[in-house]
Amino acid sequence: MNRIFLLRFAAFALLLAQTPAFLAQEPKAAQAPKLPPPPSDADKAKLALDQRILDDAKKGSEVIANLTYLSDAIGPRLTGSSNLKRAIEWGAAKMKDYGLTNVHKEPWTIPEGWQRGYAHARLIEPETGRSLSLASMGWSPGTGGKITADVVILKAETVEELDKYKGKLKGAVVLSGPPSRLPVLEGGYKPGQGGKQFGGGKGGFNKGKTFEEGMSFRKARSEFMRKEGAAAIFQDSGKHFGLLNMTGSWSGKDRPSASTPIATVFVAHNDYEMLWRLASRAEPARTRIELDIQNTFIPGPIILHNVVGELKGSEKPDEVVVVGAHLDSWDLGQGTTDNGTGSCIVLETARILARCGTPPKRTIRFILFTGEEQGLHGSAAYVKQHKDEMAKISASIVHDTGTGKVVGLGSGQNAKSKELLENELASLKPLGLTDFASRSGGGSDHVSFQKAGVPGFALKQDVTTYFLFTHHSQADTLDAAREADLIQGAQVTAVAAMRIANLDQLLTREGKK
Repeated sequence: MNRIFLLRFAAFALLLAQTPAFLAQEPKAAQAPKLPPPPSDADKAKLALDQRILDDAKKGSEVIANLTYLSDAIGPRLTGSSNLKRAIEWGAAKMKDYGLTNVHKEPWTIPEGWQRGYAHARLIEPETGRSLSLASMGWSPGTGGKITADVVILKAETVEELDKYKGKLKGAVVLSGPPSRLPVLEGGYKPGQGGKQFGGGKGGFNKGKTFEEGMSFRKARSEFMRKEGAAAIFQDSGKHFGLLNMTGSWSGKDRPSASTPIATVFVAHNDYEMLWRLASRAEPARTRIELDIQNTFIPGPIILHNVVGELKGSEKPDEVVVVGAHLDSWDLGQGTTDNGTGSCIVLETARILARCGTPPKRTIRFILFTGEEQGLHGSAAYVKQHKDEMAKISASIVHDTGTGKVVGLGSGQNAKSKELLENELASLKPLGLTDFASRSGGGSDHVSFQKAGVPGFALKQDVTTYFLFTHHSQADTLDAAREADLIQGAQVTAVAAMRIANLDQLLTREGKK
């Protein structure tokens, strides 16, 4: 060996001696990834039924045809109106056509009805002649003829702060709170955006209060204005493009209209902002308007109905899954997205499941509620009338947030239901149903069932422009409906109802209030 070779060999040997032990070891055999167990025959049957339901929902869908008739031929369905009575008869007939059993109408009553008249207003000081866009709150009286009134701002967040307005409101039109803060529309609207409506802007009366505290203060404030002799209350509609908003209900039992004697209206946001600016000027500047409002109270009691139909359970017919929506609407538009969409999805779900050929193990009960817009009255009446059945109702599923696709079935604090439903409804994830963690929300008929201990779910939807534009406004018309998303909503509702009806046990009541 020559000397250079010996030196190279020695260096290589030294390098080997310094190599970490783990590099010198023989590689271990790669572990095979754990595979989920193959689906059982029962799981295969469930998935096959899911797929059949999903396919049927896309074949011959009637959701848009029904929604078109409800919107165009029947129109807005104010609680207590003749249009709502026509819709009730139509809904019952559709349930029978689709093969539901035990189709019937369950009566409940309201203390009085209400019919909207006209609402005219004109700015007379400053003398611009500008007309104002406004609409009476539901179950609000009129002005008793044409009046001329000063516009006064009321800034009070507590009952004590109302005292400074004693002797200053007689015959006045009162602006109930600062103008709403509307979302900026530049760059596109993002789901979840919405204005702070109904006098909820900076320093509004709900600031720092719970919902109950806010409502209590509103009641005290209205009573104060009544005693002071105010002529009318103006509220900001809180929507873009001159769109109006709406809410309102009867109150009291003996003489309901007597408890809200002040005319109350919603004013288009741009007009409300102008009135606020003008009324904020220093004295002696005055802001005066001419106002004429007429509405009609219809003496009660008035009988209304919830519409009910069933797919009878094959194994546990006395246990029930409720699928519901409210048939009533406000009267500024056609009531398409609130809640013609939900009502027609309930009917479409009934059509799909009745024809799928496999009856549910538990009864699926389809209900079109009425009187929701005035405070969930129809569903509350239903729960009261069926209080002995509540322990055997597994769930209440309600569709009531417009035309957008369904993205969630919120289980809230109910961890057991969340895990169970997430597994059971895995076949719906490709359709976009991915949120099982959020709370089920409030403000619709599932809440009446929640109060009785029943797991209640308001289907979580992509609200797109629902709250910003169509909700309770004159823009709630048929052109806002999106057929593809409504078909998806029917698919989700049908599979969810069937899966819950076929569970081994009722859904747990854990975490429900």
